Amino acid sequence: MSNKSMSNKSMSNKSMSNKSMSTIKSCKIIYGYKENCLDDCQDSPVLLIEPRSDYIDKIRKLNLPITLISKVLVKQMANQETLLYYDKENPRYWLKDKKDDLIVNGTNLFNIKRYQVYTTNIESILLQYKIQNVKSFQININIENCNDLLESITPYNHIFSHIIIDECVNYFNKSSKILSNFYSNQEQSKGTQEQSKGQGTQEQTKNNSILCFSHKNLNIELPKIAMYFLNESFNKDTLQELTFLVNQYKMNIIINKDENQKQKVIIPYPESVKLLGENKTSSRVSLSKIYHENIIQNLESIFYKRIEKINDLEKINDLEIVIQFNQKYFDSKKTLQIMYPLKDNTIYVNKIYDIMYATKNCIYMLYQILKSTYFSDYIQSKREEKPIIFKILSKRYFYEYISKIFIITEF
Repeated sequence: MSNKSMSNKSMSNKSMSNKSMSTIKSCKIIYGYKENCLDDCQDSPVLLIEPRSDYIDKIRKLNLPITLISKVLVKQMANQETLLYYDKENPRYWLKDKKDDLIVNGTNLFNIKRYQVYTTNIESILLQYKIQNVKSFQININIENCNDLLESITPYNHIFSHIIIDECVNYFNKSSKILSNFYSNQEQSKGTQEQSKGQGTQEQTKNNSILCFSHKNLNIELPKIAMYFLNESFNKDTLQELTFLVNQYKMNIIINKDENQKQKVIIPYPESVKLLGENKTSSRVSLSKIYHENIIQNLESIFYKRIEKINDLEKINDLEIVIQFNQKYFDSKKTLQIMYPLKDNTIYVNKIYDIMYATKNCIYMLYQILKSTYFSDYIQSKREEKPIIFKILSKRYFYEYISKIFIITEF
């Protein structure tokens, strides 16, 4: 591959778009160019990922208003140089790896085309362009790592409306984990298919050989979610991930009204995003070493009936899901998938990072339970049993108690 073909690998093709697109809130992502795949690029922003130099040249000549990423998709490692192989006799693509030995595998070298490429991954693209919704993710390349690519978007499945697999993709495995969150076009009822018109399903399934999967929450309205933090001193290193999450779910943010930490206020979306951008939060919160005391303090400042304005009460009543979040979660993760709709007896928890979320009614019930004499008596008995290590075990005691009342689902 020539040096000229290797240029502008990571950026959108300026010749196809007069306007630089640093942020794309909603778009279609297509992996691999094929005839007619860009016919509706005027209707919705299209992000085309195409690593093959011969196709890249053809795309540029079309001069269409799309964003072109001239890289090959991989599961994890981005911005690495590698080789993409194409078997002309049995049309398929694969990447160079440790097991790659064309002679041992008996492949005829004369039938192999080789592309020198750089790698990227879906996660990097979503964060780079701040994408909040992917109308459809279509794979048009019969590439060996197809199922790894689908697995890599599992944490972000909630922002993918449709997954489309072209008839040429023989490596696709229908048992892929991500598909548990999707209906196939065969599974959807006729009524559901009618509701999906104009969202990428109908036009893509005209050919029955093309597989289309629609997210199970596609026609469920996004719940009104509010997030509060154990510590409101935000980490700037992961502020991008936090802002990305708030944008994805259009979240409200709950922060302390003043330094006394006696009452919290709800900052509605999109003002919540502006708040994060300005990094205007209250001073660092002093956390108790007794686990449940921190939860009680936060919930009391949310639910305690010392509401000064009637609209503050209305904001709380409008909430459907409340999340206790710890930004340290982003030290190892890039996003959080929030399951919904939820039942009022289920709490989702991550015990490592002290994250929990549930319906507002469930969280309010939890607050009432933690304030009850039954819980106080239980905690006192545990304190008397093991006074020296009580603080260390207080988290375990908390979960032991509430697990008898609620369904605790760990993630």
